[in-house]
Amino acid sequence: MIKQFIMAIAIIFITALFAFAADDDFSRADKNKDNEISKPEYLDAVTVAFDKYDKNKDSFLARNELRNIYKIDVEKFIKETDKDNDGKISKREILEAAEKRFSTLDKNKDDFISRKEWLDGRKQNDPMLVLFRF
Repeated sequence: MIKQFIMAIAIIFITALFAFAADDDFSRADKNKDNEISKPEYLDAVTVAFDKYDKNKDSFLARNELRNIYKIDVEKFIKETDKDNDGKISKREILEAAEKRFSTLDKNKDDFISRKEWLDGRKQNDPMLVLFRF
C-alpha cells in the first residue's frame, strides 16, 4: 500500500513538473502577456529557439545540433522540415514549417494559440513545440 502511494505521488509530481515547464515556455513566447500567442510571437519564439540551437552560428541546424533538442526525433524532424534535402534545416525552412504548424495548433482558427491549444500540442509532442524546451 505504501509503495502504491509513493508511486502515485511520484506520478503526480512528474506530471506537475511537465505542466509547469510547458506553462513557462508558453509565458516566454507570449511577449505581450495577453495569454495568447500570435503568429508573430510564435515565429519570433521559433527564431530564438533556432538561434539557441545553432551552436556554430552557420544559420543551419545540422543533425548534431538537433540531437541537443529534448525528445526530438531528429530524422523525422529533418524529413518533415528539410525542403531542399540537404540534410540540415535552414532558418527559412524552420519558419515555413512553423507557419504551417501554427495553423495546426490554432484549433479554433482565431489566429492565436491559447494556453490550452499550446498544452494540447505539447501533450502530442508537437515537433515545433519541442523546440521551446530549453
